[in-house]
Amino acid sequence: MKLKKTLIVASALVAGAIASNAATFALVNLAGGPGVDTLWANADGTLMNGTGFVTIGYFDIGVSTSDIDTIAELVALKSSFTAWQTATPGLSDAFAQPGFLAEDPTDSVQITGSNALIGRTLYAIASNATDLASATVSNAFSLFEVTTIKDDNPFEQNYNANPAGVTPIIGELGLYNDSADSFGLGAGNYTTLKLVGVPEPSAALLGAFGVLGLLRRRRI
Repeated sequence: MKLKKTLIVASALVAGAIASNAATFALVNLAGGPGVDTLWANADGTLMNGTGFVTIGYFDIGVSTSDIDTIAELVALKSSFTAWQTATPGLSDAFAQPGFLAEDPTDSVQITGSNALIGRTLYAIASNATDLASATVSNAFSLFEVTTIKDDNPFEQNYNANPAGVTPIIGELGLYNDSADSFGLGAGNYTTLKLVGVPEPSAALLGAFGVLGLLRRRRI
């Protein structure tokens, strides 16, 4: 019964997007339970729940994937990012469960004709920071490409930042086992998209010492 209600909620969110009179952007990873849903997770593998954020949007013209493949580069370019929708996993009204987002679609103006947004790449950014504006290199992040923005003519476009099936630019895929069926979607394994952070200086130094030790052994 819970699964049926969940699917009804997900269907309603999608239907809302289709019925819109303009392009829509949404943060929804509620699809059908274990083996289907990919959950937002912290760097330690725990599910994001009431802290941090996920946002969908685009960077200024001229910014490409090759410009943002590290956390330092992402933070340096954060002021050039325009967000269409931002939310916190675990706090969605439609489905308030850890790791999940189920936000109503956000309408945009119709993107058509000579609109400069056509062809731009949409990205999804997640972080344990309060918001993107205050995020620094000391925070953890994930980042992936959603798709490119298309002309709304002849069909209005709908975009969803769901991490299922993605190859992250920043972040790591992991596994979360919900053996207790805590979400009410059925017990099983979920894929996660985990945040990653810049290693602490002490950890980086230990790694460097380890490499030096290996090189010394090879020379001997």
